[in-house]
Amino acid sequence: MKQYRGCSRLVYSIETEGEDGTITYGDVKQLAPVKSVSRDITSDNEAVYADNTAQQRVYGATSITRSFETTRIAPEVVAELLGDTTLEIGTAKAHLTAPNGSTKPYIAVGYALYDGDDTTPCEVVWTYHALVNSISASSSTMDDGTGSEGQTVEITSFAPKKPWTTTGKRNLDLGLPIDSTNATMVDKFFAQVVTPDNASTLLGA
Repeated sequence: MKQYRGCSRLVYSIETEGEDGTITYGDVKQLAPVKSVSRDITSDNEAVYADNTAQQRVYGATSITRSFETTRIAPEVVAELLGDTTLEIGTAKAHLTAPNGSTKPYIAVGYALYDGDDTTPCEVVWTYHALVNSISASSSTMDDGTGSEGQTVEITSFAPKKPWTTTGKRNLDLGLPIDSTNATMVDKFFAQVVTPDNASTLLGA
């Protein structure tokens, strides 16, 4: 029986929205080495009324929240994900936490999942229009026997404002199962942000 056993390649890309609503993505960057991944889909439902009676109930995913447990995240990555202010102090750079979330950028996030084969993932994922909810960190005394401590990043993806051209829907993410027939796609998948609209072009040849 197959199980999820392993994860890797946690990356992100800053999203930019043009005046016409077109979304573009920056360079793909490593977020941090990832130790675990969890995914929670939030669904809302809406009753459709006719003749003052509920005739149908429509269900849909409104957001997906993922938690990534990682090793220590570089301070400049934390600052970029949270939209923090950078202050130059001589040759050093300090990061100042923003008082609200208005400066946080929307990002796309990619990662790979495994089912026990540590050489080839069983699924690769890009999720879009996401905001970092929180980045938690813990640290322990350096007494003998102290284990390694990391960080947890919670990221929520929201439905894009415009539907994708190829699907006609405001899809929140794209998951590609990997097997022996398409294993060569993995590196291409993480070279750029793969969306429903560019997947055939980026992965086809």
